[in-house]
Amino acid sequence: MNLPVKKINMYKQATIDKSVKLSGIGLHSGELTTLRFLPAEKNSGVVFRRIDLPGKPEIPALITSVVNTQRSTTIGIGNAYVQTVEHILATLQCLEIDNVIIEVDAPETPLTDGSGKQFIEVINSAGRVEQNADSDYIEIAAPIAVDADGMTLCILPSDEYKISYTMNYKHPVVGTQFHSFIIDRDTFINEIGPARTFAMYDELEQLFKNGLIKGGSLDNAIVVTDQAILSKEGLRYKDEFVRHKIMDIIGDLSLVGKRLRAHVVAIRSGHTFNFKLAQAIDNSITKQGIKE
Repeated sequence: MNLPVKKINMYKQATIDKSVKLSGIGLHSGELTTLRFLPAEKNSGVVFRRIDLPGKPEIPALITSVVNTQRSTTIGIGNAYVQTVEHILATLQCLEIDNVIIEVDAPETPLTDGSGKQFIEVINSAGRVEQNADSDYIEIAAPIAVDADGMTLCILPSDEYKISYTMNYKHPVVGTQFHSFIIDRDTFINEIGPARTFAMYDELEQLFKNGLIKGGSLDNAIVVTDQAILSKEGLRYKDEFVRHKIMDIIGDLSLVGKRLRAHVVAIRSGHTFNFKLAQAIDNSITKQGIKE
């Protein structure tokens, strides 16, 4: 019987060359937030630092830090948390940045335009520096799956990192969308990262009642009604919604803490299911003693 995961192919870790910053409104909090990306030492991983709180608590971007997956991914330790981290994490992973400190002065990251586009631009402007430290991909050697309520998310053996996603909305405008990408730097920059978040018009009232999307607008999201797509610039891709879902998976699964080599197959998955699969991968890594 194959073990579920194994380490393969050492690569050199990397950080950014210089500090850069980005400001914007948080989707759910509605607060103005400024991020500063700082170079970090080898083997330190991705760490968020809440500089607006006493002691400037640090939160590692790992499975063990996840505290909420309602409509976005939130990580935290104690009373300190950072909401909506998935777009940043997807960008860092696809631009192959392993070690970075992200200073944040509010409880949520900026949504920017609802995509990873501005994060790509800012992180690319910081440059990339390889470090004198080796790391490994995690290769999936046997299938791991989670499913419930018509949603399925599984990860399969593959020679490369690939994600295949099927959306199936009972909605006259959205309907069914499918896309499959090999996940690499160029594909993320050109095909996945620019895809924006979206919401159904009939969901908005309930989201507001739940204290969410206080910063939402057509500047940072697409709104879908029964008859039309509301967006300041139209769609960037005809299947922009499924591309954004793939970006969310990349960000959420990056919380495993290592790059992956596997084929992820998703049907109607969201942040909660992405997290459950990441937990299952992480549990396999821990049981096999290959955490480091």
